[in-house]
Amino acid sequence: MIKAVAYCRYSSDNQREESIDAQVRAIREYCSRNNYSLIRIYTDEAKTGTNDNRKGFLDMIDDSSNRTFNICIVHKLDRFTRSKYDSAIYKKLLRDNDVRVVSVLENLDDSPESIILESVLEGMAEYYSKNLAREVMKGMKETALQCKHNGGMAPTGYDVSTDKTYIINDKEAEIVKKIFKMYIAGNGYGIIAQNLNDHGQCTKLGRLFTKGSIRDILLNEKYTGTYIFNKRLSKKDNHKYKDDAEIIRIEDAIPIIISKEDFLVVKSKMDGKKVGPRMNQKRFYLLTGKIECGECGASYVGAGYVPGRNGKKYPIYSCTNKRSHTCSNKNIRQDIIENYVIAQLKENIFNNEAINKITCGIYIKLKEINSSTEKENKSLIKQNKSIQTKIDMAFDMAFDGKISKVLLAKKTNELEMQLNDIIQKQSVLKNKDYSWLDEKKIKKFLLASMENLEVEDPIAKRKVIETFVHKIIIYVDRIDVTYKVEPSSSNKNADSDMVGGGEGCRTPVRKP
Repeated sequence: MIKAVAYCRYSSDNQREESIDAQVRAIREYCSRNNYSLIRIYTDEAKTGTNDNRKGFLDMIDDSSNRTFNICIVHKLDRFTRSKYDSAIYKKLLRDNDVRVVSVLENLDDSPESIILESVLEGMAEYYSKNLAREVMKGMKETALQCKHNGGMAPTGYDVSTDKTYIINDKEAEIVKKIFKMYIAGNGYGIIAQNLNDHGQCTKLGRLFTKGSIRDILLNEKYTGTYIFNKRLSKKDNHKYKDDAEIIRIEDAIPIIISKEDFLVVKSKMDGKKVGPRMNQKRFYLLTGKIECGECGASYVGAGYVPGRNGKKYPIYSCTNKRSHTCSNKNIRQDIIENYVIAQLKENIFNNEAINKITCGIYIKLKEINSSTEKENKSLIKQNKSIQTKIDMAFDMAFDGKISKVLLAKKTNELEMQLNDIIQKQSVLKNKDYSWLDEKKIKKFLLASMENLEVEDPIAKRKVIETFVHKIIIYVDRIDVTYKVEPSSSNKNADSDMVGGGEGCRTPVRKP
């Protein structure tokens, strides 16, 4: 039997129909139908799918390198991840370990239409997640405009009243004043923290003060009575801020603990100690994991720089075996190969003929899935009615004295368990309905992908490449680009041949 693992995730306790138990039940049934051996279940409870900071998920990725399983089964594709970029990266890691991701609800095969359909569904999941975040942010901004507390813990020195407005915590406010006074007098973070700890004073969480907690208090403009919302760029880094245009800042909106004059003195002293920002030298390579060497079969990876004729240095891709001198294939400049692949995508995939053909293929696949779902749902409705009839008959027999109450209880209990199982399956089928995804929406997704090739955002470009490009092979005298779908016939090279499994079209080209 093929060995499989399950990955299950839910974001909150409100997702009852997609709870861990419900996902596991559906996956076990799927394994039984397809003769898979389920050897392990990885779970993440109350974890968002918009990032990869999930222990169960990362454990599953790491364990795949042991090659003890061949399939990772999820209840639905958005359980794997809601980030299309993360999906591409981690599915590539799994593929390298000979592991395929399978969805119970999205019954996709290896056809080109299914491959693109999977990308469409992942894109829709990412859109849903971002749209939900946008709607939540609308509500939070409305709360912020009323100068009310917007979640999390109030800063040291403040408490939150029942109507969500800020009120001063006198004991903590004295600590805040002491911190500002000592810093203005010339004391550093460490000395201030040590002084507070020696006097038995602690943070709002009851912990010892540290240099970091002292710095955060000194940077908090709220102590001047200014309400601030949406300042931090991310939850992971408290010290990177958004543009002023995105920040809500309302003066004299909350009780004052520190005067604006003292705050400006502290800010001036802190700014005087700042060191200029470091330049991030890490480059983003669009084609990572996509390029292979046609001479030795190894991967091409980002590998530093080479000097040009004008003295300028150019980043390159290089065969990994070149470092050990076991391959003599040439390096290729990053800008040349990436621009070439993007140009090939525009020419072969993003033209009217190809877009219409891909849209039609995906839509036909969707109709097949919807037809199968509708047929299964009708069968469940029929079974539901049959069980309801049997329950009614059992009560009639008990009322007529034909069966005992004990037998009635046993019989109805068995029937109700069957009924609950059917109701659960019907609930699962609701998530399998793609009738909302029509040809217009599919085409819109493809056109949006085409537009992403023109933007400056490298991650957006990478998503398009991951969706449509199967492989790029570098030979000494040419580059072969293969696609996950067949290019339009008007642009396909006459002597091209199909890649195994219908994954794309091989198009020989001269070297740029």
